[in-house]
Amino acid sequence: MGDLSALQEVLTSGERMNCVQEFYRDATILITGGTGFIGKVLLEKLLRCFGVKTVFLLVREKCNKTVDERLDEVFEDVIFDAIKSSPHNGKPLFAKVIPIEVNFQSDQVISSSDHQRLLAAQVEIVFNVMASVKFNEDIETALDTNVLSSRKLFLLAQQLPHIRSIVHVSTFYSNCHRSHIEERIYEELPFGGFENILALFRHLTPKEKDQLKPIILGPMPNSYTFSKRCAEVMIQQQFSGLPIAIFRPPIVSSAYSEPTPGWVNNFNGPAGMVVPVIRGQVYWCYGADDAAVHMVPVDYCVNALLAVGWENGQRKRMQEPTMSKVVPVYNYAFRDNVVRNRDIGALLALGIDSTLGRIFGRYTIHVTSSLFMRQLFINWLLIQAYVSDTFNKLTGKKAKNYDLIKRVVALEDSTSYFRCNSWTTENDNIRQLWDRLSEDEKRLLPFDVETLDWKYYFRHFVKGVADALNRHCLARQRACSPKPCC
Repeated sequence: MGDLSALQEVLTSGERMNCVQEFYRDATILITGGTGFIGKVLLEKLLRCFGVKTVFLLVREKCNKTVDERLDEVFEDVIFDAIKSSPHNGKPLFAKVIPIEVNFQSDQVISSSDHQRLLAAQVEIVFNVMASVKFNEDIETALDTNVLSSRKLFLLAQQLPHIRSIVHVSTFYSNCHRSHIEERIYEELPFGGFENILALFRHLTPKEKDQLKPIILGPMPNSYTFSKRCAEVMIQQQFSGLPIAIFRPPIVSSAYSEPTPGWVNNFNGPAGMVVPVIRGQVYWCYGADDAAVHMVPVDYCVNALLAVGWENGQRKRMQEPTMSKVVPVYNYAFRDNVVRNRDIGALLALGIDSTLGRIFGRYTIHVTSSLFMRQLFINWLLIQAYVSDTFNKLTGKKAKNYDLIKRVVALEDSTSYFRCNSWTTENDNIRQLWDRLSEDEKRLLPFDVETLDWKYYFRHFVKGVADALNRHCLARQRACSPKPCC
């Protein structure tokens, strides 16, 4: 179901040559989530490698900052340094990006009528990357962000007459309660669907909602994966008439090569787990030794996303009006060349910058199936942090070590489900997409994880997280420093 093999017969060799670049050249693109981790990489790649005409970035006001100020902050990221080194400091490329204020809590998502007319007149391609990835959110908030906001976006897309392709970024774990995940949408939901759940919650107290949460989630580990599952069903049932595809990446981690090897700008997932290692501490996580780690570098993820956007546009052009409107799904996960939990310590050690560290580094972070050993190491870390904070207080310094370790432990607890389980997958659509690309396109958009050199990747992983920590600390220092008097 959702198999796209018919495209191969239609595309001739002449049409295939550089057709991905032709698809995006002079195109007008709308992006949600462009200020986030994946969104920034997507925006940078579009500006640097494709001759796009305009990129509309839907941005909400945040922390009393206007959308223009938030866009300026996006461009301050080191990810855009390559563009800044281009002629005229990249200003002609940056000028292609137009921020538009959006409010998904309002019935009228875009308040400006001028902006509404502008989008209707120009937008051809949409990438819906926005999401709340907080695992511990209440169900209502997760559904509001990951389902209702997306629905408002797709209702807006129905008013765009020139639309050629829409790609909704979901997650490989949207159906993680299944051991084998196919490239299709599983439409069964508890309580008859998310709308019934939200209607029920309107009549409950916060305590009653908390009591009902585990019943609603059932075998799902958290509200994030459940809400992404609901969003997929909503797309199939309400928006299958749009030229829309669903892209399911697994854990998205630091870059393989673009913009630079190891680049990352957040401490979610694997990046946050190695913070104790950077600080010279030992950290053992709980998980199954032989479980596969479905992880992809962010630049590979974006390359696959762009390829899916192109192929989805081809699908819409070639589809007969009488064809069944089944939303195509791309599982961006692979069966071969996967990393397993037992390999993580040795791979991370490759990036530790000393001979002694490379020899013993494999024991600084380790995945153990023993709850006792895991708790032993956590208690040891917390004792160290408490002693260090006590000393810092006595010497007039900030006491932040204990809170840092607690945050890392909370992150590890929230992700333990994914280290304790394994999944098999179908990925025919992704494999066939890769095979359809020309050699030039494969060099432009490398995303075949089965050919990825994990040793090379992890040589830059720890350094990339350390660089992100340094940038984060410098940004906090600038934010806390007193403003100069006028």
